[in-house]
Amino acid sequence: MNISKLFFFILIPVFLIGFFVMLTLSGPKNIDFDALSKNPSFEIPEEHEAYRLKSLSAEGQFEEILSLRDYNQSDLGLLWQAIEFQELYVAALPYYSVRAHERLNFLKQRYDQFASEALHTQSLADERLSKEAYNEEDYAGAIAKIQLAIEGQNAINELYGLSTHRNVNRIAQLKRTLEHYKVYPLHTEIQNLERSVSELVKSEKWIEAAELMDEIIEKQLYLNSEFRSSNLADSFKVNTLRLQEVTFLSEPLHQEIEGYIAQADARVQKQEYREAATLYEEALRLQKKLNDTFLESPYNSTDRVNDLLTKSQTAGSYELGGIINNLNFEIDRDLRKRNLGLAKDKILQISDAILRVKEEFPKSAYNDRDLEIKMKFLNYIRNDLTRIQDRIYENLLPIPNEPVIQIYKTEVSQAFYSTIMGVNPSRLLGDMMPVESVSWDNAGDFCRRLSWIMGLTVRLPKEHEFRSALGRLRYVKLEKHVVSNLEKNGLADIKSKEAFAVGAYDLLGNVSEWLYSEEAYYDDAAKHIGGHFGDSLEAIYAVPLRQVNRNERSRLIGFRFVVEKAVSEIQ
Repeated sequence: MNISKLFFFILIPVFLIGFFVMLTLSGPKNIDFDALSKNPSFEIPEEHEAYRLKSLSAEGQFEEILSLRDYNQSDLGLLWQAIEFQELYVAALPYYSVRAHERLNFLKQRYDQFASEALHTQSLADERLSKEAYNEEDYAGAIAKIQLAIEGQNAINELYGLSTHRNVNRIAQLKRTLEHYKVYPLHTEIQNLERSVSELVKSEKWIEAAELMDEIIEKQLYLNSEFRSSNLADSFKVNTLRLQEVTFLSEPLHQEIEGYIAQADARVQKQEYREAATLYEEALRLQKKLNDTFLESPYNSTDRVNDLLTKSQTAGSYELGGIINNLNFEIDRDLRKRNLGLAKDKILQISDAILRVKEEFPKSAYNDRDLEIKMKFLNYIRNDLTRIQDRIYENLLPIPNEPVIQIYKTEVSQAFYSTIMGVNPSRLLGDMMPVESVSWDNAGDFCRRLSWIMGLTVRLPKEHEFRSALGRLRYVKLEKHVVSNLEKNGLADIKSKEAFAVGAYDLLGNVSEWLYSEEAYYDDAAKHIGGHFGDSLEAIYAVPLRQVNRNERSRLIGFRFVVEKAVSEIQ
């Protein structure tokens, strides 16, 4: 059984291979047409065979000439005869002969090669002579020679297509060279005119320079139109030239403007502000004229108009601006010294001056938006200044080792925050509860308004200031001082617990408190300290310092502030 299987597996492949071999041998075969010529049924007549022999004879004569001397154009007639007789022979054959056709093609290639040689040599010579003429700045001669080179190459391409000298790409290259020769004199003329323009500019003859630039633009436009394929055609250059032209045209007006500005600046230095304002106004008028007349000039500038308008109105409002600056200084001083009656009168005066500047000189630099907001606030709260200052001073405490800094003894209450800010963002409401759900920026805005009220710097405490006010906790019973998670009601009123040693309340617990940080003005993060009513006493004892996003609004975070004394008060 095993032997039968083995025989079967051997026999089947052998049978298949044999079958495919037989199919291959029985398939189509190549036909040898030259062998068919020996067949009597394909015998060539003698007169037709004579064509082949005559072709061979003519070719042989030509080869003999080549072996003795250089050929000339008349000698090529022999090669042409060989081609004609071979064509007659091929046409007379009763069958297709590969060899006969190959010989015919070979003869034609030889003929085209020899016949085109002289044209090729002459075309190359003409191209070389054109370059020499170009280098000698004989542009007419260069153009004439390169045209002859093109004609020669065209003749080769059209008449002798089987020659190796046939070259379509060379025609394109020669035409580009011809175009360059034609355009270069115009290009040179443009360059010479541009040098003349430069000389005129050095002499500040702006109008003459602009007129000459207009001529250059016309020539460049003609060059771009007539010689589009030339590398000297440049539409971008036309735009540049037009910009230069309008610059030259606007230059005299621009210099006049600069002159008025220089005079005005000098008057400002001498504090002759009215005269300066008049000069700035004239410069402004001329700048508007320039903008309307020369739209594409690089000196066209709406920013310049706005700047001159600002300078003009600033100079014109100098007296009012001086009054505003003096009153602002005096208001801060009076508030700082608690001369509140004087401060209130001056708040009304400065508010009137600010309004006048805003209405009469809207572009003046004395229109200080921040100062306007400050005075609007102080004017709004003017009648409450005494009460607010009294409240603050009554609750300020000195910080150990910090002679300049005083800390507010309680966290800012919701009532106090509402008085200053006009809103209460807290979630757990109660006038005497600490304000919460305020961001770091909100706390900063509150301090800024208190600075306006006090005439002193008011800000959030720094970490070391907070810790100095807190003091040591080693012998402190926290439950007496701290609102923690032990309290059932959660958030408590300020002063619900006993004060710490320095006299401040709720430094720990109740709400965690925002800290001042310079980095917070440039970063998104800010810190708060002290723990809150949700923390355990153990956590609060560690004086937790936490960092969150400065925009965080949490019912667990509030703040208090510190006041920096004036230096005069310290001495």
